[in-house]
Amino acid sequence: MWKLVKCAVQGRGHVKAGTPCQDKVCTYTGNGVSVIALADGAGSARLSHFGAQRVTQFVCEEFSDHFDDWFQEPDGVLVKKQLVQKILEQLTDLRQELNCELRDLASTLLVVAAKEDCFLLIHIGDGVIGYWRDGELKVASHPENGEFANITFFTTSSNAISTMKIAKGNLGNIAGFVLMSDGTAESFYSHQTSSLAGVLAKIMKMTLIFPQEKIEKDLLESFEQVVIQRTHDDCSLALMVRPTDSFTGFEDLSQEEKCDVLEINMLTPDIKKKLARYTKIMRMINRRPSCTLVSLSREIHLKPKYTRKYLMNVLRCGLIQSCKNGHYKSSVK
Repeated sequence: MWKLVKCAVQGRGHVKAGTPCQDKVCTYTGNGVSVIALADGAGSARLSHFGAQRVTQFVCEEFSDHFDDWFQEPDGVLVKKQLVQKILEQLTDLRQELNCELRDLASTLLVVAAKEDCFLLIHIGDGVIGYWRDGELKVASHPENGEFANITFFTTSSNAISTMKIAKGNLGNIAGFVLMSDGTAESFYSHQTSSLAGVLAKIMKMTLIFPQEKIEKDLLESFEQVVIQRTHDDCSLALMVRPTDSFTGFEDLSQEEKCDVLEINMLTPDIKKKLARYTKIMRMINRRPSCTLVSLSREIHLKPKYTRKYLMNVLRCGLIQSCKNGHYKSSVK
């Protein structure tokens, strides 16, 4: 089961100029398919935010409804031609609605769709697509720019077909994918080494541990306070993560990571013993529909009044939620 999260923040330059956020992100799950899509509207296109919104919504629905058709088509060039044609049809309809030119709706496009053990990746223009496998972050698709660094390709470009990148295959041990706009890449992607920042792996781990609402709230705060300070551009990110053998959740975190999540000092007396109890509690709650204070106390061999203190802390941190009749269950759906 994939967990999908997204975030988009208006850049400082656009705030100053009164320009809407031109980055748009969309996540979608349906028909056994999970899709994340991101589009960065062209700064020179006055209505690109509308084009980016239409394109992301369209591709999410399209790949959800017809994943098998796109994945099983052996002719990559045909896939590019048909997808660009469908995108242009959507933008043509929108052009008529808004009474504008097609170039006014230009945007980049990044998409990842997954069904069962298969994935499909689409990339037009700049921005970065990465993946997380066996605890390591890798780049699946680098930014595509023209002759100059500030020139890129868009869904409406005459060379959209020839510059589009597609990839498909078996997921294997891939545990996550991440899409980011060029604004976000200023913080999470090194152009010098063509590599991703390690903090993305931490975000993916936290996505598997905490509820979607908390992750998106924390991402928004981080983007508003830190990420947009490194660029004048809009910043956006979308990611999808699933448990694998290499990382299943809280119990696979390092000692330092567990302390960070629980907001406790690593120098706390008997920290290893306490973390072992937290781990047992989380393992029980994550693997059962719900647990009671009594059942948890028996499992960790601790009196209920002391077990309650552990429960109250994981409850405060948002790792679990309380139910009726004294039951507790995981916060992660």
